[in-house]
Amino acid sequence: MADAAKRFRFLDGLRGWAAFSVLIYHVFTDGLPANGFMADRMLWSKAFLLNGTLAVCIFFVVSGFSLSIRYLETGEARGLARIAAGRYLRLAIPIFAICAIAFILMVSGAIGPASLRPAPLDRFLDFTPSLQSLFSFGLFKVFFAYSSAETYVPPLWTMSYEFFGSFMVFGILAVVRGWHARVVAFAGLFLAFMVWQSYFALFIGGILIADLFAKLDAWPAASRYGAALCVCGMILGASLAPWFNAVYIAVAMLLVAGVAFCRPIRRLFENRLSDFLGWMSYPLYLVQAPVVYTFSVNALHYLAGFGVADEPARWVVGAASIPVAILCAIAFCPVNDLAVKLSRKFGAGFVGLFDRAGPRPAQKARPAS
Repeated sequence: MADAAKRFRFLDGLRGWAAFSVLIYHVFTDGLPANGFMADRMLWSKAFLLNGTLAVCIFFVVSGFSLSIRYLETGEARGLARIAAGRYLRLAIPIFAICAIAFILMVSGAIGPASLRPAPLDRFLDFTPSLQSLFSFGLFKVFFAYSSAETYVPPLWTMSYEFFGSFMVFGILAVVRGWHARVVAFAGLFLAFMVWQSYFALFIGGILIADLFAKLDAWPAASRYGAALCVCGMILGASLAPWFNAVYIAVAMLLVAGVAFCRPIRRLFENRLSDFLGWMSYPLYLVQAPVVYTFSVNALHYLAGFGVADEPARWVVGAASIPVAILCAIAFCPVNDLAVKLSRKFGAGFVGLFDRAGPRPAQKARPAS
């Protein structure tokens, strides 16, 4: 999501596949599991495509990497300031738009009352929607006072981490970039937050990977070490304890670092499909809950009316929900593109204010006539 002139395709690929993984998780494991086997989160946490928490952790590492790589390479403070100034708009415009869509769906009855939804979808959106709550949550509380009881889109719990994590990245970069031993500083901060089991460690980890990537990508042995990191991440991931955040942090770091440093693996995320998923990753993350709460739940009721048993109905509806969510994400992409454009304009204008307010060069005195 960084507004960098130079893009790294593998980051878009990682972001896109992570968004797709969250979709699969929300449909088949967390939202509409067909049976007890599919509802076993501890079991499916070991399957990367069905581990939504790990996918979110990868999102955070990629954000730290993409927000920091250009400034680490160039030291262009104005570019960093532009991204920071536009960051709220970049995140908030699509968030408010999807909350407004959820509001309309609730008011119209397309999202029915919680009592008519299957578990665990009855735990959210159990309130009376109002314009006041829409603006309050969609523009402020989603970042600064998130509440699962007030959310219009349950997966938005990640946005407070994304928002504050982004500004943590900006602050750390502004202070530490000029240090001679900045890699040691990044590593120390990462380990401290990891021991604390805070997801904010992932943003600092993204800075660390970006800094090492800029220095070591051309190193002949980088691919071998990157492959080793991927293998370690997959082995550790197979033993994930879902309640232990430090393990998720470690696995996400190992996998992202492994992909970044190993060129053959990196190329797997640099193709048209990965580009496509990366392009719509943020929209896909945002639209999937409204899709599940409207299309999926109503489709289940529709099939039940024809006497279709619950388990096969859930398999059919789950399979149909994936392309529906992708189509909705594509339709939502213009909103996301608008947010990118407006955030860049605002950031440039904000930085330009300081340029215009700065000291002006002294005018040369006119020669005496």
